Amino acid sequence: MLLLVLAVFAFNVFFHRLVLDSLLFSLAVAVGLVPQLLPAIINITLSRGARNMAAHGVIVRRLASIENFGSMDVLCTDKTGTLTEGVARLDGALDIQGRPSEDVFRSAYLNAHFQTGLTNPLDEAIVAYGQPEIAGVVKVDEIPYDFVRKRLSIVAQEGRASPDHQGSA
Repeated sequence: MLLLVLAVFAFNVFFHRLVLDSLLFSLAVAVGLVPQLLPAIINITLSRGARNMAAHGVIVRRLASIENFGSMDVLCTDKTGTLTEGVARLDGALDIQGRPSEDVFRSAYLNAHFQTGLTNPLDEAIVAYGQPEIAGVVKVDEIPYDFVRKRLSIVAQEGRASPDHQGSA
């Protein structure tokens, strides 16, 4: 845009137009070009951002999604390694404050271990991560996955605890 404005100014001066008129016309051209060039400027900026992110191993499929990264506080994903290795892998279980939690992992493990429905890569990743202490835990009931609730539930009981101590994992 700057080169175009300078070219228009030089062209007008070359043909003996008044310098002030040439400058004002050049500025008017610049003001008129800004809205037209804005999409191009945004795409160039997003492309540079995608290239910088690619240098850090991040693949961006849609440039417009880069604009949303700045407004995110937390990015959650349920697939780790599926793009690079083709396998889901559990890196850790976190509590609601974001701290590693053995209780959260144990509950997820009990759910994955005792469920009898269709196996899925997430359950396989949880079971492959390790085995917590589950001696004395028995499966009491199972509510299979359904598309209305969008969940599968396992009811498990610790040892010979009373029914009041039943827990859902």
